[in-house]
Amino acid sequence: MDLINTFPATLIDRSFHNDTCPSFYFQANNQFYILWLDHTDQSQREDPESKRYTLSIAVNEGDGRHLEIYTDTSKPDLLHTDDIQEVKRFVESELLDSAK
Repeated sequence: MDLINTFPATLIDRSFHNDTCPSFYFQANNQFYILWLDHTDQSQREDPESKRYTLSIAVNEGDGRHLEIYTDTSKPDLLHTDDIQEVKRFVESELLDSAK
């Protein structure tokens, strides 16, 4: 499955070599979010009990031209799951739905 092309929002890679797992950010309704992707193999994860996907609220600590997107640690994560379809449904229904 090609996550980038099938995700309901435009994902931008923000992975850094010191991070424990890759991450992407996206924007919905003027709010930034980060999607963290951990190892498929649960035994390879830093915390084997953690879920593969984590969706977090994010902030831009840069400006409009030079984005510096980081997890907003003052807010709880929105979702922890091993199912990418659950992430997509959540983004579509809760973050991209303009009626919310």
